[in-house]
Amino acid sequence: MKALNFNTFFGYENLLIEKPEIVMFGAFLVPIILLLMISIIGFVLRKIGANMYLIHSFLYTLLFTFFFGVFTILILVFITDRNGIKLAYCWLSIFTGMFFFCLFNTNSISKMFMDWSKILKK
Repeated sequence: MKALNFNTFFGYENLLIEKPEIVMFGAFLVPIILLLMISIIGFVLRKIGANMYLIHSFLYTLLFTFFFGVFTILILVFITDRNGIKLAYCWLSIFTGMFFFCLFNTNSISKMFMDWSKILKK
């Protein structure tokens, strides 16, 4: 049985080792681009009348991943070594954790944002 090797990342090991800045750039840019794309898809699906639970879940995931992922990646880059593979795995684990958190708590998060918007309107 072959053990999991954390020095590999889907065939991009050499690129991530040579240029760890790519992970930082991706951690900043990928959630924003996906947030915009999923927002447009959600707008179209809302006009059709489809269920928006998964779309809201993905939007919250990307929003929280952007805030917490960027903060974590910056801390890891400035405090620890600049190993791009480790940074990519950290960002991927943050994204996965945020996805499951938002998948289970989408209704609570939506209610929280609704309550905040009511408070801000006063």
